[in-house]
Amino acid sequence: MKRNKVSYINKHTGVFLILASILVISALFSPSFVAPNNLLAMLRQASSLGILTIGQLFVIIGGGVDLSVESILQMAITIFMYGYNNFGDAGLIYGLIAAFIFGAFAGLINGILVIRFNVQPFLTTLFTGSIITGIRMIWVGIESAGHVPELIRFFGRDKTLNIPNAVIVLLLVAIIAGVILNKHVYGRKLIAVGTSFTTSVYSGIRSHRTVVFSYIISGVMAVLASIIISGYIGYADRWIGAGMSFNSLIAAVIGGNYLGGGRGSVIGAIGGALLMTIIVNFVILLGLPASYQHIFSGLVLIATIFIGSLSKKISLQNLIGRQ
Repeated sequence: MKRNKVSYINKHTGVFLILASILVISALFSPSFVAPNNLLAMLRQASSLGILTIGQLFVIIGGGVDLSVESILQMAITIFMYGYNNFGDAGLIYGLIAAFIFGAFAGLINGILVIRFNVQPFLTTLFTGSIITGIRMIWVGIESAGHVPELIRFFGRDKTLNIPNAVIVLLLVAIIAGVILNKHVYGRKLIAVGTSFTTSVYSGIRSHRTVVFSYIISGVMAVLASIIISGYIGYADRWIGAGMSFNSLIAAVIGGNYLGGGRGSVIGAIGGALLMTIIVNFVILLGLPASYQHIFSGLVLIATIFIGSLSKKISLQNLIGRQ
């Protein structure tokens, strides 16, 4: 019986053990830290990163990374805010449509460069992200886009049945992503491609198209995350979303989704995003400088790797024991 229970602790669920431990320690310093309202507030705060990490997860499972999501997110905000500031509510709707088209197009370009021209994903998305940022800066300079409209605030700030709408959006995205990866034929193809691209090609899978589509998903998720984060903050400037490319990548890895492709967990991705957010709030609770976030993130990453390694050893021992 003990062996069966231990088997549930793996590289994906281990992040929640660390998350629970930090919450317990935080409660010792301040019981209000784990109050329901504060936990919901942190969930809302983590929603944009969670959505971004889920998009990153698709790319990782396919064997790549996407470091352009931060730039896509920022450009998306610029696009729909430009529409709103210049043409009002109707401009906002058209701006949102244009933003999603842009996100999909940016993902398409990333995928084509990676798969057709055989450029390393890390360099490809880093360079495309830099180009997107350059275009955005030339377009708007250092001017702020100002306060976001109520429709955007509805998704990032407001609640439905006392549950933050941002959290509801995150849950819906997680459910859809989980169904795609675990039940849909595309998810099985993506896993096969990430496991062995050459084998998938010989198996008759349209591997190139599968990988390209994963980058399109990542781009679209970046646009959705832009709506959530700008609605949560309530104000759009050129620094919004800074650092989220690496944060989403770290969150995915902390969630047990190691680089290399062929495997991944939506639950792990969400757990990683939640843990990254809890770390920020924990550092604030302790009154430490923001630089300590990097130290805690590194320690957590080491801990999750250790848990993943330990779970493999336990699973191997259980297998040998059964034999």
